[in-house]
Amino acid sequence: MKLLDILGLPKVDLIEPAFNVLPDESYTNNLLALPADKAVLVVDEEEWPVALAVRTEQGWKGTNFILRGPTVEVVERYEELGGELRETTQESWMRATREHYSLALQRATPPSMEDFSPERASLVKRLIKKTWGEADGEVCLDCGCGSGMGAAVLRDLGFSSLAYDNDPSLLSLGLSKGRLLPEETMLIDASLATHYVRPSEYGLALMAGTINEYTTLVWKGILKELMDLCRETMVTVESQKEADLVRLWALGAGRRARVLENLNDAFYDRWICLIEE
Repeated sequence: MKLLDILGLPKVDLIEPAFNVLPDESYTNNLLALPADKAVLVVDEEEWPVALAVRTEQGWKGTNFILRGPTVEVVERYEELGGELRETTQESWMRATREHYSLALQRATPPSMEDFSPERASLVKRLIKKTWGEADGEVCLDCGCGSGMGAAVLRDLGFSSLAYDNDPSLLSLGLSKGRLLPEETMLIDASLATHYVRPSEYGLALMAGTINEYTTLVWKGILKELMDLCRETMVTVESQKEADLVRLWALGAGRRARVLENLNDAFYDRWICLIEE
């Protein structure tokens, strides 16, 4: 469902410019300070506010509480303006929020050059199916999703993908090609994923960069966030040395982990680290 459909408004400008700033509590006060004559409050199934929109001289302005808590002043402002109440669910509002910002990103960001390889996608599909089988709607986080090859494969296997990356041009490409779905995609820093994502059954990090002395701390932070969110995690890398390092990180975090060689792939996903709680 579209964000505007839930709000019941023809147009609204969210004051948060991007999805990744939604946890920033300063935006709440910014909206409350706006002169307004009307309000709409959106609440979830627990009657908890997830958004507030107010009508100003410049049109409707809104703020989003899906990744931060509302304040007492939010409800007071709504009551002061004699506002209207809208009801939704946490999941519906989150999906609508991701869709809103993904479509805005796609409009504003030229896509990168096409990087999709049907051959690699086929190999990845075989790997995931062999490891996890086919799914029945279970959520799999696609960490560092790029232009969405992994997300597309996961959907083909029955998973519900939730994809994230910090490269807007790659996300724009994936969205334009339909490999990434707007409601399932986020532009965020993967080393802060727990600020934006709920725990899931599965997590995937395909070809997790190049892990060397210069990037070790970055990748350790990214993959720890993914492990913390998922019961089962699959990380693929180019070399056994990288896979062994990921395994050590997992063991240090109290997880079970094993390294396997993927003989079907000579490069991208040659080595796999499988991690479990």
